[in-house]
This record gives sequence, C-alpha cells and structure tokens, in this order.
Amino acid sequence: MTNPLTLYVPIKQDAKTQETAQGIHDNFVAAVTAGLDASAIVHYARISLIPNASGEGFHAIMLMTEFDGPMNPYLKFFWDNPGTKLAFSAIAAIALTPPNPPVTDLTGFENFINNNNLNDAGDMYAAYPQTVKEIEKAFSTAKAH
Repeated sequence: MTNPLTLYVPIKQDAKTQETAQGIHDNFVAAVTAGLDASAIVHYARISLIPNASGEGFHAIMLMTEFDGPMNPYLKFFWDNPGTKLAFSAIAAIALTPPNPPVTDLTGFENFINNNNLNDAGDMYAAYPQTVKEIEKAFSTAKAH
C-alpha cells in the first residue's frame, strides 16, 4: 500500500532562514536521490516553499512523498541514513517552532514528522497497487528483452 507524507513546517522569517529554505528547495533532488533510490520504497518526493501572504519570502517548507508501507518503518530508514538525517536537521533548524526537546533519537524523529504530517494513510488516491520494487522489476525485465 502506498502512503503519503506531507510534512508542513512553518519557518523563521529572518533573511538567513529564508535563504536556507531556498537552498534546501534548490538542492533537494540532488541531495536526496541516492538515499531515495537506495530505499526502493519512495515513488515521488518533492519540496515546496509556501509563500507568505504578503508575497515576500516564505511562510513554510513542505516535504511531500509517496512511499510503500507504513510510516514508522519508512522513517527509520531515513533516520538511519546520514544524508537524509542531515536534511531533516536542516529543516528542523529553520523551523519556527523547532522540536523541543531537540531530536536525538528515532522516537523523537518519528514524533516530529508524525506531528507535522498533514495526511493520513487513507487520504491518498493511488492509481496502481504496485510497489516501487515491483515497478522497477517489471520495467528492468522489459528493458532486458
């Protein structure tokens, strides 16, 4: 079963935070490709910057993914991956309300993500039931012929 994550994190409004948010957005795909490929469970992943109502700067950063399986095993994979742990630390550092206490373990990471996730498993339509592994296997076999 494919599940959604829509991590919505309001961010600080100072110039350094705004610049950091833009950098996270601009470098996201390059920064996460290897880790997401290695997971073999993520269908799609993207970062969006939510603009302030004034049109100046960003109010929040939002990470959206669709992945196979339940949430907490998905989060464990990313907690155990140094690159994705670093990306999470960057988002937590610019959060308007950072995790308190600071995240130092898997449980804290799971709590922060789950508490800031705007979606539940039943909130997403899926056009196909196949997992990433099943899709990759079907297409790698087709390419081999």
